[in-house]
Amino acid sequence: MRGGLLREEGGFTLPELLVTMVMMLTVLFALYSIFDMSIRVFSFGSDEVEAVENGRLGLEKVERELRGAYPYDKAAGEEVLFPSFGPNPSRAITFGNDLDGNRMVDVPAEQITYTLSASGSRRALLRNGQPTTEFVEPGGLTFEYLDEFGSRATDEAGVSLVRIELRVDVNGRAQTLATDVALRNRDT
Repeated sequence: MRGGLLREEGGFTLPELLVTMVMMLTVLFALYSIFDMSIRVFSFGSDEVEAVENGRLGLEKVERELRGAYPYDKAAGEEVLFPSFGPNPSRAITFGNDLDGNRMVDVPAEQITYTLSASGSRRALLRNGQPTTEFVEPGGLTFEYLDEFGSRATDEAGVSLVRIELRVDVNGRAQTLATDVALRNRDT
């Protein structure tokens, strides 16, 4: 009687269980590799987007501050906005913003200098020596001084527009960000 009961009970044999387990492991490894690849692609894409967004925010800050560039001594009738005006285009820019309302750029906090860090594989846009934007290409910062007609200005008094170009590079993918800034405090 006992032998008859065992024959009638249904179940899986050991080879069937082993084949099922191997098939499930194969499917799980395939799903894991797809998941891992999608995480890597997402991470790469988000790093690039973050660097470009960081570059855009840095460029907007330069643009906002440069738009409000103020003559160094307007109270005395001086209209010099860029005391270090030199080669055109330039890799750095220095200007002032009158923060205390005395119509002069007379304290260090009112003078602003934007330049590119001098060393390192990940260069940065610096504002008064402090990094504001990373992943800038070597030589990826340019300021071009333009006159009212859009030609390169030959002297500081003729500057009415500044063209800024910033190139960021993330993992070999470069993006160029550019803007033109009209100067509000230039009496022309």
